[in-house]
Amino acid sequence: MLDGFTSTNIAIEFVAFFLSLATLIGALVLTHKKKYDKAQLVFLMLMLFFSTFSNCLYFVFKGQEGEKIKILLYILKFIKIDAGFWLIAEINSLIISAIGKPKKEYKIYRISVFVLMGVMTVLLIVNGFSNFIYSIDENNIYQRENAFFIIHVAEGLVWAADAVLLFLNRKSLSKQIKTTFCICLALLLVTTVLQFVFRQIAFYDAIISMSLVVMLFGEQAQMMAELVERDKQLSRQRSKLLQRQVSPHFIYNALTAIQVLPNNPYETKKAIGDFAKYLRHTLSATNENELIPFEKELENVQAYFHLEKIRFGNNLNIVYDVTEKDFQIPIMCVQILAENAVKHGISVRSEGGTIRISSKRQDDSIFITVSDDGVGFDTVKAFDETHVGLKNVRSRIHSLVNGELIVNSEIGVGTTATIRIPISAK
Repeated sequence: MLDGFTSTNIAIEFVAFFLSLATLIGALVLTHKKKYDKAQLVFLMLMLFFSTFSNCLYFVFKGQEGEKIKILLYILKFIKIDAGFWLIAEINSLIISAIGKPKKEYKIYRISVFVLMGVMTVLLIVNGFSNFIYSIDENNIYQRENAFFIIHVAEGLVWAADAVLLFLNRKSLSKQIKTTFCICLALLLVTTVLQFVFRQIAFYDAIISMSLVVMLFGEQAQMMAELVERDKQLSRQRSKLLQRQVSPHFIYNALTAIQVLPNNPYETKKAIGDFAKYLRHTLSATNENELIPFEKELENVQAYFHLEKIRFGNNLNIVYDVTEKDFQIPIMCVQILAENAVKHGISVRSEGGTIRISSKRQDDSIFITVSDDGVGFDTVKAFDETHVGLKNVRSRIHSLVNGELIVNSEIGVGTTATIRIPISAK
């Protein structure tokens, strides 16, 4: 018949075991760790497993008669205490890794902690001959001896040093990491005190397991925060990319074309208005995920073509066949295709050419086409890392309206770029 303390301790150890198992599975599945980091985590969990399992067995067999039982209990307590030492060393290593500063002093500190735990292991081995740290009495019950306090001193020194280390590096650590490790250190310091005061209750493994769960959730929260920040940075970069569609050469050429217009106030006024409309639309495109009415996008494309028409004259012909306007499209998608048609298709052809813009509804989709009879290009190279404009359009069309961008081109014949938008995504 197990007494109350024994039943409580066995229950606590089982909780600690299942918490550690869940943490290990979560860490291996949810986190994107390197092989070395995962090996560290597996080692840490093995130490926790040995600690909890050996303590469970101790509580099951304690108090039973027999010399073999006494030896077994002695070994189980050795495993329990020694596994706790290497748990401390590994958690300390994780804290130093989280700080992320390869300072020589930190490396020395990490090694010093492992050396300290090695010394403690040697002391445990020596204890087998002198029983100055712990013993198993004549009733086969574990007893702490006079020198047991050195275990608490060693543990407390490491936790206190880690707390100081986190405090000294508080400005360089993210809020999430600081919160996570502060909670863990607080739990570990509290359990060291509790274990010293309430010797009959095995708090340690359960608190260690809780600390590892906190670390796991903290790591996941930090990873999510980094992904969100990375997504924001990517969005800002893409927004800058949209704004950079305003080529300095285009601005110079447009202003020069307006300057040399014949003495026609109406044409000059219209050209200046189109130029202002083009700049306003392009420079205001700070949100790449914005959807705008197709009519608004088309107005800007028409303003752009009018300015280029001033420059190229009869060498640039524009044909519109727009039968569908009542839908939305990611901002500047058609504009980028139109500018590519001029820049890479028509302008490099000595005799110029024609660009056709069309929109139509067919079956369950809307098709917007920008085609030219220019020089054409290699479509494979068009989507490599140096042609981010088309890649950006394709990506946004897919993610924002579940559509697609299809580009067909033949060198010497021309190019056709088609945006397909499902009607359900209107």
